[in-house]
Amino acid sequence: MGRMAVCVVLAVVSIASSPAARQIALDSGRWKNYTDMKTVSALAISYDSLWAATSGGLFLFLSSSGRFVKHTNSEGLSSNELTAVTIDRIGRVWVGSSDGFMNVYDPHTQVWREIRDIRQSQRIQKGIRALYVLGDSLLVGTDFGVTVFVMSRFEFLDTYSNFGFPSQAKVNDVIVHNKRLFVATDQGIAAGSLSSPNLASPSSWTRYAEPDGLPSRLTTALAVLRDTVVAGTENGASWFDGNSFRPIPSLAGKSIADLAARTPDLAILWNDATSFTSATITSVNGTPAGVVSNSGGKASSLAMQQAQPTIWIGTTFKGISTYSNNAWKYFAPNGPQSNLFTSLAVDVNGVVWSASGISQRGRGFYRYDAAKPEPQQWKNFTVGDYPIMAFDDYYKVSLGRDSVVWVSSWGRGVLEIAGDSIRRKLDENSTPPLAGTVLHDPSYVVVGGVATDSKGDTWIVNRTANNGNHLARLSGNNTVAYVNSPSEGIFTNLVIDRNNTKWLANSEPSNKPITGLYYFNEDTLVTGTRLLGGWGMMSSADGFPANTNNAVLSLAVDREGDVCVGTDNTMFIITDPRNPKANRVTSFPLRGQVVQAIAVDAINNKWVGTKEGVIVVNPDGTQLIAQYSVLSTNGKLVDDDVRSIAIDQQRGIAYFGTEKGLSSLEILPVRTARSFSTLEFGPNPFLIPADRALTIRPLVEDCAVKILSVKGALIAEFKAQGGGRAFWDGKDSSGEFVASGVYFVVAFAENGNQIGTGKIAVVRR
Repeated sequence: MGRMAVCVVLAVVSIASSPAARQIALDSGRWKNYTDMKTVSALAISYDSLWAATSGGLFLFLSSSGRFVKHTNSEGLSSNELTAVTIDRIGRVWVGSSDGFMNVYDPHTQVWREIRDIRQSQRIQKGIRALYVLGDSLLVGTDFGVTVFVMSRFEFLDTYSNFGFPSQAKVNDVIVHNKRLFVATDQGIAAGSLSSPNLASPSSWTRYAEPDGLPSRLTTALAVLRDTVVAGTENGASWFDGNSFRPIPSLAGKSIADLAARTPDLAILWNDATSFTSATITSVNGTPAGVVSNSGGKASSLAMQQAQPTIWIGTTFKGISTYSNNAWKYFAPNGPQSNLFTSLAVDVNGVVWSASGISQRGRGFYRYDAAKPEPQQWKNFTVGDYPIMAFDDYYKVSLGRDSVVWVSSWGRGVLEIAGDSIRRKLDENSTPPLAGTVLHDPSYVVVGGVATDSKGDTWIVNRTANNGNHLARLSGNNTVAYVNSPSEGIFTNLVIDRNNTKWLANSEPSNKPITGLYYFNEDTLVTGTRLLGGWGMMSSADGFPANTNNAVLSLAVDREGDVCVGTDNTMFIITDPRNPKANRVTSFPLRGQVVQAIAVDAINNKWVGTKEGVIVVNPDGTQLIAQYSVLSTNGKLVDDDVRSIAIDQQRGIAYFGTEKGLSSLEILPVRTARSFSTLEFGPNPFLIPADRALTIRPLVEDCAVKILSVKGALIAEFKAQGGGRAFWDGKDSSGEFVASGVYFVVAFAENGNQIGTGKIAVVRR
């Protein structure tokens, strides 16, 4: 470990005397989340504003302009897994989530407010399934009943959970008609008078099921058509005659997803096995009209306005849809294909690449480029658009030479991406070819990680290749050489250290073989590898920490050339990669953790993804610097099960991939510049006193900063704190805040040869 790195880390740790201080020393506190919003669960409409609750948060679609506004838990939501949405009489938007959170958004103030009473209740199941505005009250349909929330006072009143059904009923919809409350549940329909003195008593409710005219006790939706209550079920629909329900013959056998009424008609949405259909009826005995079907997938919800012809449908696969001019049109904000982020990489241009997964769960791969206009920032690669992919089980992304990105699949080889396009695919039929993973199916080619060595050669892991060629080396002259390993070749990932040693992981979180850590150096530079043709192996018998079961989930090479190895019980660091069995350190703060991802920042800290969030340790892994979880970040981290981490070293952004979306956090360490250029400041103007210091970047290593007045007087001088940045609190050398004005900032290296300058406007409040 270099001296400079030690000095910087000790400075950081000395500041970090508490968890809050540790996080301030590492990050700016600015989070952002990226999620798939194409799986819609509920819709609400007001004028041309269409609000969609999705599995990735909430979005607003302005139909007149085609503009989208996205809201996730980084913008104020408590949860992204939304299941209900409605709009009250003054335009506020209310949402409920599958885990019991409620939020309300005021479009005028653009402020979110949280209601967590249901979330913090003692109920086992807390999902919110329906929201219904009744005057100043919000009727909340949940997994355990209906609860009444008074919006003006922001407090809950009564809860109705015992409708008299044989078991606890989950509420799917709620309406009020003729002063009666109708509740659609998975046990049937319950109806009670609002004038009843005690709706908490089951005797206040009348229950309806199959003997009372419902096609099924699983009721999904309620609406009122011309003063008549209509109920949708999983097997048809019925209307209420005042005493019991009567089936609607034309809808018999239909799996009703939603109902929405206007003055002249009732819109109906039903699902088949792999499609949905919408239609309208004008009376309970009428024949459905305007029947249109969509074979793309299923749908969840309807939204309409009085006197408007457009019927909006929330789908589970492409966002909002509507049928117009004999064609389906889809609307969803630009975003990733799914919320699965199993592997991440940031290329030299700051573009984020991600793969989605295996076991037929994969949804292809995607890239995020913040430099592009918002509608173009995400680009998704799926087999539907790119047939060369063959399927969507792509699970790992790797960086190659010359801005190339490699994307590995579990069964169809590996793709080479250049210039934002698929250049080629390597598989059993390509040139060069990669061997099949199993003998009985030569076309089934599983590729692990890809990496480039110091010579510019590209190394590809051909997992369990049936011919034993578990590594392929592609040279710049387009020649290939294969390397046979002394094992079964159960490899999933690859990193290459400064000695050009290839280190090979063996596990994915869902598949943990016990083969241990293999490594290969063709020049036999690693101790003990000469007799095995450059191959070596570590297991619990000769190097692995106890209780790791020989599973290697993640690998990284740090800034000192050390090799970090993540296991299912800790992380250890090989401090002498030429003699790995003799020199290693186990990270005490990570004992007992499943280390699924490792990334190294600009000052050599290790950012580690675990099943309990992100843990940051110092360069040698001995001290905890910071920890991030859903709880500690108030939901800004989308999930604690962090599958992948990548860091944009130039911009200072850490990305955390989960199976519920992607989170990013602005961090302070950035890669130091090779030479000074015009300095950048943030914020500018700098208002003092301030909660956060002025950031000065980019800086070279081991430099100092001077603050000068416009007349050249020295105001303050200090050493840069490291990680390519320096921070100024707005005070002079005497510890007093400076006066308002313009100041010059001069940064210089210790050798005095490299100089960067700039000016900053300071406003003293």
